Amino acid sequence: MGVVVDYLAKSITDQVSDCGIVVWYDPENAYTDLVSQLDIPDTTIAHYEGSFFALRRAVDHLMNGLEPPRLVVYVPMNQLDSQNALVELEAAGTVMKPGEQSAVKNTQLSFIAQNAAILTGQCTEECVKQLVKDIEAGKLKTIEEIEQVIGHGKPSVLQIIFGSFDPEDIALTFLSDPSRDKKIEEKMALGELEGLLQLVLQISSLDTESVSDYRKRLSRYVLATEFVAGLGDNIPAKLQSIKIAEESAAQSVCIKLANHWRARRDLRDSYIEFAKQVENELGLRTIDFSLDQLAELETFPVIEAKLHQIVEDSVLQNVTEQDFALVKTKKNSFWAESVPEVRARWELLSTSIGLLLEADNIEAQLQSAKAGAKAVFESYTANAHPWCQLDTLYRHLERQYNEFNFGSDKDYDALQKVIAKAKNRYSDVGAALAEKFLRELSSAKFELPGILKQSDIWAKKVKSRLASGKVAYVWVDALRYEMARELAQALQDDFELEFVPATATVPTITEIGMASLLPNAENGLEIVPAGEGKLALKVNDTVIKDRPGRVKFLKEHAGVEVFDVKLDDLLPNPSKKIRDGIKNADLILVTSQEIDLLAEGDHVALARQVMDNMLCQLARGFRMLVQLGVETIVVTADHGYLFGDELGTEMKIDPPGGKTVDLHRRVWVGKGGTADQSYMRADIAEFGLAGDLEIAAPWNFAAFKAIGSNAYFHGGLSPQELIIPVITLLTKEKAASGPAADIEWILSPGSDRISTRFYSVMVQAKSTGLFDFTPPRVLLEVREKGEPVSRAVSASYGFEQTTGEVHLRMSSDDPRSVDPNTITLMITQEPKQKTLSLHLLDATTGTELARLDKIEAALLEY
Repeated sequence: MGVVVDYLAKSITDQVSDCGIVVWYDPENAYTDLVSQLDIPDTTIAHYEGSFFALRRAVDHLMNGLEPPRLVVYVPMNQLDSQNALVELEAAGTVMKPGEQSAVKNTQLSFIAQNAAILTGQCTEECVKQLVKDIEAGKLKTIEEIEQVIGHGKPSVLQIIFGSFDPEDIALTFLSDPSRDKKIEEKMALGELEGLLQLVLQISSLDTESVSDYRKRLSRYVLATEFVAGLGDNIPAKLQSIKIAEESAAQSVCIKLANHWRARRDLRDSYIEFAKQVENELGLRTIDFSLDQLAELETFPVIEAKLHQIVEDSVLQNVTEQDFALVKTKKNSFWAESVPEVRARWELLSTSIGLLLEADNIEAQLQSAKAGAKAVFESYTANAHPWCQLDTLYRHLERQYNEFNFGSDKDYDALQKVIAKAKNRYSDVGAALAEKFLRELSSAKFELPGILKQSDIWAKKVKSRLASGKVAYVWVDALRYEMARELAQALQDDFELEFVPATATVPTITEIGMASLLPNAENGLEIVPAGEGKLALKVNDTVIKDRPGRVKFLKEHAGVEVFDVKLDDLLPNPSKKIRDGIKNADLILVTSQEIDLLAEGDHVALARQVMDNMLCQLARGFRMLVQLGVETIVVTADHGYLFGDELGTEMKIDPPGGKTVDLHRRVWVGKGGTADQSYMRADIAEFGLAGDLEIAAPWNFAAFKAIGSNAYFHGGLSPQELIIPVITLLTKEKAASGPAADIEWILSPGSDRISTRFYSVMVQAKSTGLFDFTPPRVLLEVREKGEPVSRAVSASYGFEQTTGEVHLRMSSDDPRSVDPNTITLMITQEPKQKTLSLHLLDATTGTELARLDKIEAALLEY
């Protein structure tokens, strides 16, 4: 039977000889399969099978003699759980069970195996220790496995080669690591390996097969089993004859093995290599599958491609919440994390579908919405589900579209159509929203009671804060309301925050909006001609035309010491002059004009990129201000904007003409001229402004025939242009921190050189000191000569799209280590240098945590 069974049988026989009756408890069911094989002379073996009454009836007749019977009662449960049902038998004889104090009655499997191994004289001390360790760790689960180890008289050959006797561990190591092939050949262990895996996986053995050929066959067998088993009952004819595990137990092991292989980040490359190879061998690209068949599977990359096509075709017919749910799930799939291009496509689909669903929702609400401009205003800016999310989704879609590398692949035809459908829906619904708002606003005589005006921001949001400490007043050109909403959400953890909407002064252009943020603007404003087709704003009898004029007026009327600085001067690290200026001032004016400068210059693609980068830069700038002693930050804008597809001829309308003082794509200011049903026309005085000028603005997304950008506009009265944000940030009191932990940071790039626009890096960290630590939010950047040339686009977890920051978390397996996180960067401009550097930063403080230098830049595409 084997040395373990022989030793166990002898131990039980000895107790029967000494005591007559043996009640044998086996709570772990370690011996259930071999009880029937035990052969103890002149002894009855009774087996508990669910009823103690039945067991007693089976043995009662043996208890009638004068001498105790030779009886073994096997009970596969814990003694305590028997509730003394066999106490009479126990009293008349003895008890054997795992952990029994008397060594001769201890049936603990590791103890029995240890003694059996020692008695054979074949096992070394090292072998016996390893045997016990493997049993207690659950790696050796059956008597058969234990007998196999002891039979070698030393750790098995496979155990020596693979460092484990667990079949799944051995299979996974063999599949992913060919470095052990030489040892397998030297020790002639291929047969043993095939025998072991045949037992567990049901994969047949071949007599004439190399180690590498067996690995290929095993990978095909494991992956094909997982894939076919996941397809359900309707297996395509081309796959019905391939060899897979038939029994459910073997299938389960194959599926578990494939899942573990994908889950191991250190084995990812080997999985991808074999998955692509097996996919080609099975010809999966030529087979049609349904959504239900593929939705839950991740085995092969072709699954993602086919799901892309299925979902895209579905969305072109009718977009559904089910499509959206699937796409959101797939954004975090194995292939999305492993192949940035796959994730980018899912992101594009997710944003397109989200936009289409949001457009449908808003369109329905517009038809049933309460009348009144304020009702539309509140729907656009609501806290829970504001209509401005439509603009956010469109902004994301345009950025993702411009970043995606379509090439000339016809596989993207359906995706292109989905994106076009989403863009068209945005234009239609966005225009309907704009027209609804402006017509209601016109009917209300341009009054929005209870809504903060741009001209009141200084008096109501800034001036009162100056007595409480150092204040930063941040003017961001074209920080649209929806953008600021995203920014505010990203800053909630760092600041006490108030976020409210306000209405910009009309027309919504920089010269007017920025001047409306000055002191005394609340006392009345006048729109005046500034010459050369421009406007200016008169505040306190002072005509203000440009930034120097605004800064001068602020310094003269703020009533405190003012220091002005541009956002770029704060990052990445301000000069001593900037630091000293901020230290000595009560009010710090921070300005940024990047969005308007780029977009109005028709740098469309770059402007779309800068818009999102601007939010990240603002967040970093705010944290820098806090480090420099600022206690309150008030952030606002001069105006919003529209930024869609380039204008078609049908969207261009004639301006009123007459005496034109200023003309932009979205607004006309002047006197006289014509009226037309395609635009709204009113006296400037109707907006509470002094002056005798008139204003005209298109009702919807149309634009005047004028010099300017064909895609980026402002000046009009749509919600996107007129509604501006006001964010007030108060620094939070930080809890006193303990001693700084010593942290070892590890950056592991997916490649030793940057050869495509996407570059993935795994970030890990571990405490090497006495204290635990809370992982910081981090930023990862590729730099060229110290300047960032990348942007984070995704991470395994914790990614904040608005700022590009990543929230790390501690590992559930090791409380002193950070859960590994693979961050994907997109190279945003073609490097001019041959080598670049990689930098991991604390997002809050800007402190460099780790870096890698001399990374080769060899971009094959840009």
